[in-house]
Amino acid sequence: MKLTPTTYVPSLRWRLGEYQALSRLSDAAKQSVVPFIFIPEPEYDFEEGQPKKTVQEQVQTFPKRYQQKWGKRPAWIDVHANIATASMADGRTPMSFVFEEIRSFGSRAVPITSLDAQSTVNSIVAGIAAVDKLGAGIRARLEHVMKPNFDARLMALISLIGLTREQIDLIIDLGAPNFQPYADFADGLIVAMENVSALSSYRSLVMIGTGFPQILAINKPGGHLPRHEWVFYKTLRTKLAGTGRVPNFGDYTIVHPEFTAQDMRMLKPAGKLVYTAGDTWNVRKGGAFRADPGQMHTHCDSIVKSGQFCGPHFSAGDEYIDLCAKNQAKPSNLTRWKENGISHHIMHVLTDLATPSAGP
Repeated sequence: MKLTPTTYVPSLRWRLGEYQALSRLSDAAKQSVVPFIFIPEPEYDFEEGQPKKTVQEQVQTFPKRYQQKWGKRPAWIDVHANIATASMADGRTPMSFVFEEIRSFGSRAVPITSLDAQSTVNSIVAGIAAVDKLGAGIRARLEHVMKPNFDARLMALISLIGLTREQIDLIIDLGAPNFQPYADFADGLIVAMENVSALSSYRSLVMIGTGFPQILAINKPGGHLPRHEWVFYKTLRTKLAGTGRVPNFGDYTIVHPEFTAQDMRMLKPAGKLVYTAGDTWNVRKGGAFRADPGQMHTHCDSIVKSGQFCGPHFSAGDEYIDLCAKNQAKPSNLTRWKENGISHHIMHVLTDLATPSAGP
């Protein structure tokens, strides 16, 4: 799909806090967001010793919810490799099921495949692209990009799914690498991308990555964590200015891309609030949430008084933070606080990208 230079690509795992944050965006903000939506595999139930849901149960609600939360707006949709070739109750694979269902209401979503996808997935994506005429996305991980045969593999896959570069959205998924030193990492990536033939011909070029830690090892009452992916992107953009194609910016919002299932019976998750601020995340952290949900009033008050608060009208998340700081909203639950953080983050990135010195 065609993107503007300030289009933002948040990668979302389509869990409650993530799609609610997406849904609550203003119409104006939605015009500048094209999400990369990843349908995850079912979570594991440690008490039962099996997944919490079947593949059918995991995927069957997606089309209706997607219509409700995002409608006909453009997006990319990918499916976790562990369930990509599984069968739904009617025999369809998850990707086939999803696209056949959302096609009924005029969805403009684009399917995703990757360089290490199974042949079955490539065939499904080729079939969807042939019917919808909306092209396809190819997700390439950092290890793919850095190999000397990257371009050859890329062209082979494009040919296999029956498309051309002009019909392909190339999405470079950096994951959560060590971005530092930023300049050196940017130089290495630029050299690798220079080996991609006719890079300017691709319909869109997106780069997704994160510096958000998998384990939030920060002591009470919190502190600031660097947004490595954003600082790196600004470095990369500066180096590419006038010399090469600048990719659109994408990230994993305030969520690490590698979801690790944990036995919640053994954990006492802390009450925390992640607030994107400039080149950092301002993290407010307390004790176990369930033992003291009222701590969120203190966390919110700290953000509001930090000098970094963007005001209650900045996003749906900011409005809730402001109300909670004033004890006019309940502490809710951890999912709602993830939603609030993501809601604010998306608007913060859109503001970053709309700033002439920040966008590509």
